[in-house]
Amino acid sequence: MKRTICIRHGFFAALLLVGLILPAGARAEESGRLAGIDQALEASALPQAEQAAVRTRAAAAIQAGLPAEDVAIIVTRGLGRGVDGETIGRFLDAGLQVTGAGLSAGPVLDRIEQGLAKGVAPDRIAAASTGLAEKMQAARPIVDDLIGRGLKPKQNTERDSAIGSSARALEKGIVPEDMAALGMAVRNGGGSLTLFARAADTTTYFAGSGMSPATAARLVRRAVEKGFTMRDLDNMIKQMDADLRRGTRAEDAAARMDRDTMQHDRERGRQDMTIDRGRGAGSGVGGRGR
Repeated sequence: MKRTICIRHGFFAALLLVGLILPAGARAEESGRLAGIDQALEASALPQAEQAAVRTRAAAAIQAGLPAEDVAIIVTRGLGRGVDGETIGRFLDAGLQVTGAGLSAGPVLDRIEQGLAKGVAPDRIAAASTGLAEKMQAARPIVDDLIGRGLKPKQNTERDSAIGSSARALEKGIVPEDMAALGMAVRNGGGSLTLFARAADTTTYFAGSGMSPATAARLVRRAVEKGFTMRDLDNMIKQMDADLRRGTRAEDAAARMDRDTMQHDRERGRQDMTIDRGRGAGSGVGGRGR
């Protein structure tokens, strides 16, 4: 009987030891990831209770799937800018909103980090990041429908990139129907999901430069339909930037680029005709030889 009691005591002691060791290991790992955050919190002017709340929310965000490095950047940079604990929590919540929907938090976290780096007002950063998170959820069915229609991603990151680019276009007032039409133009021309993302970014740039969303969407869609490549789209952005620097109105610049697009199509048509005539001449020579 005594032996049985001793065995049981030893067993429970072992369980207790294991129970103590595992949490300690987990705590050590968590402490390592939060070390920089702890230092920033201690150096901040936040009250102790608010420091503890920020640390808890940061740890929870990491456990929920946000990259530890991004969480550390957001918290430390936010504290350095004098952002209060509640607003830092709103930053993290925006990232969690996206991961909770099964999407990559990268675009939202990048926006927060860039906003903090540029000294944007914290409330504006929080509103903008939350807005982007919502637009990403609206963009997902557009991109997934395009993928279902044959615009397949070649790499895992292509879908995330396309969703982020589409979301930013939606933020600028591009309607979902125009985004879907742009995607179909890319697909029908044999383009890739990466080209679609670049086209969406180009549309966003134009709409953000003063061009109406409808004009921006139509201009880029027509360019894609005419066979424009990613380099061509980049050149359109450069030309638009140069026009704006000269004081040209965005809509006037759009009209000029529309004419350039038609010229690009005519030149390509002439090249195709030259090639066809060359092939025809070759056939004629062969016929005479026979």
